Amino acid sequence: MIISSPVTGLKPKISPKAFIAPNATIIGNVTIEAGANIWYGAVLRGDNCSIKIGKNTSIQDNCVVHSQAGTNCIIEDHVIVGHCAMIHGPCIVERCSLIGISSTILQGSKVGEGAIVAGGATARNEIPTLTLVVGTPAKPKKNLPESIIAKNKQAAIDYVNNAKKFIEGGQNHPGLEPYLDDSL
Repeated sequence: MIISSPVTGLKPKISPKAFIAPNATIIGNVTIEAGANIWYGAVLRGDNCSIKIGKNTSIQDNCVVHSQAGTNCIIEDHVIVGHCAMIHGPCIVERCSLIGISSTILQGSKVGEGAIVAGGATARNEIPTLTLVVGTPAKPKKNLPESIIAKNKQAAIDYVNNAKKFIEGGQNHPGLEPYLDDSL
């Protein structure tokens, strides 16, 4: 389902170069940039907030992205949000970071560039650039090498390439047309 917000009337803006799975839910003030891929069962609910999904970012199966009323949830370029993760803003997830399977990013968080939130972790507040955090609440486990940024970026590109195969196979969401924005 892709719909305008019943609360604000704002509608999603989606790049024609994005992949949206047929059963993904996109509501309201959601911007999805080129190469982004939103997988099966994901919910991006911008009914009373703003959500931005950057270029080549992967929001995987059954993720939920939402934010407090009147705030922003920003997920920058080349981010991977693993299956069943919850991201609840206001927050920002900086480029080339990895949000692990079934992890939670809570309001007020800032995930630094190239950071990794381990699967199942619950993060709140600031996660420094190039840091692996684990546990609930998430705590720094180790510093990561700068090379992880290139590795995470390549992993995001791998998802973009996979999504292209789904688009070529006719699997893009059938209700995209009214929400496509060529400027993205």
